[in-house]
Amino acid sequence: MKTKKATRSKKNNLQRSDARFAGILCAPLILYLTLLLLLPIVWGIYMSFTNKVIGGTADFIGLANYAELLASKDYWKAMSKTVIYTAAAIGGKVVFGTILALALNVSFRGNGICRALLLIPWSLPNVVVALNWKWIFADRGGIMNHLLKSMGLIDKNLLWLGAPVLAMFAIVVADVWRGTPFFGISILGKLQSIPKDLYEAAEIDGANILQRFLYVTLPSIADVIGLTTLVSTIWTINQFETVRIMTNGGPNGATELMNVYSYRTALTNLQLGKGVAISVLCIPVFLILIYFATKKSLQDE
Repeated sequence: MKTKKATRSKKNNLQRSDARFAGILCAPLILYLTLLLLLPIVWGIYMSFTNKVIGGTADFIGLANYAELLASKDYWKAMSKTVIYTAAAIGGKVVFGTILALALNVSFRGNGICRALLLIPWSLPNVVVALNWKWIFADRGGIMNHLLKSMGLIDKNLLWLGAPVLAMFAIVVADVWRGTPFFGISILGKLQSIPKDLYEAAEIDGANILQRFLYVTLPSIADVIGLTTLVSTIWTINQFETVRIMTNGGPNGATELMNVYSYRTALTNLQLGKGVAISVLCIPVFLILIYFATKKSLQDE
């Protein structure tokens, strides 16, 4: 009995020692998250309940900012543009990312170099990407108009960043170009783990290439596509630099996404409290997406 009690006591001491050591290791991270994440969020939520104007005082006004935003056509216009932009960008990244992954999953000379080059768009700073695409879609000197003219598809320059539909198309293309490698690499990793026996069995059963993709490949990569889509959706909704640099929300608010609208309200119109409230209204959406992304990743483990 004494031996068992001594063993149990020693085990409990070791567990407490491990817990203290883990707490010491996690303390810097907890402090970091508190100072740089939790406190700004708390401050932002508080400011959203005030009439804070840059250079002025902050008086508590309750839900007035939220009521004004929910009754504002500009707010709902920005939200609708954000939904359209996010849906189009995510759809493009899923399609082109899958195509890239399937292409790079085939063995050919230079495959490794192509895989390395695939990471370049994703690794570039967002500001650099936005400036490059702004030049590509420029109405004067832009390479897009030059290419279309060379192919005889247009006879005069298109105002890519000056027309509502074309401007939205331009910022979606820029985001798809940058975000596709994330999908491609993620899906490629899953493709390489699919047993070849499944394809051989399907081929013996007479399945053609399309049927093998639909009934073997697609079900196998569906979980990765789902998780990658959830994570990328959070990033895409938070997009700011690309739109700010390429169109600044124009023309006439056609590309004014949620973050750009929040920026304009807070820093251009100097209504800091109202601008922060715009971002706070999106917190529930982000929490839902983060919950499902976390749940999905834990299930995959």
